[in-house]
Amino acid sequence: MNEIDRWISSGAGVDDGLRLLSIHAPNQWLATLVSRNPERFGHLLKKALLPFAESTPFSQRVARGDGSFRKEWPFLADPDCPPELKILAADIISTWHEFVNAHEDLYHCASQEECYDTAKKVVENFQENSGIRTEFSHYREHHRILGKHPVFKTAERLRELRGLPATALERKRRTLKGNIWRIRHEMAKGDHPELDAERASRLRQREVELAEIERMIQEYERSERRDNR
Repeated sequence: MNEIDRWISSGAGVDDGLRLLSIHAPNQWLATLVSRNPERFGHLLKKALLPFAESTPFSQRVARGDGSFRKEWPFLADPDCPPELKILAADIISTWHEFVNAHEDLYHCASQEECYDTAKKVVENFQENSGIRTEFSHYREHHRILGKHPVFKTAERLRELRGLPATALERKRRTLKGNIWRIRHEMAKGDHPELDAERASRLRQREVELAEIERMIQEYERSERRDNR
């Protein structure tokens, strides 16, 4: 193990991490960010220094990229694989690439504000990717869904929607349009940026539900036209 491996195996302390950052990947803005709030951003040191480690499984996985994806998650090819996991398969790749790209951008930040925004993007994509990996690992080990990712709640709501009559769908459509407007208004105001990730997640869920309702209403309308011929 090199000194970065030893630092990781010993708990990845912030003080030693800042010292190693100054040696292997100097980034004053990241160092300032971590120094001001080590509890929130200390883990970014590990992300910045992992490419310089020699023996950690994570760094080995970074080096070889996504080539082992199908081997790592073979259940995705199974006929009985839950559709929610197949939906998340695309997200696990996209969030990984977003994380890697944002992590690289940390080395080119020109201001503390830019570094904060980039670090926020790193954290959000890493958390989303980790959440999906948790679901995948649980299913691979137990062959049953863990169900903590929001996609499972969205899927359950969609199943409930498909049992509603047309009048109830119309009411639900109006409610969802109001919810979507409010979420977008909250995000446009720019206050409480720490809530943007949660708001974006809610917005995506509501938009998926609205799209399904629109599709179902169109189906009802087409069916009525056929019946009236």
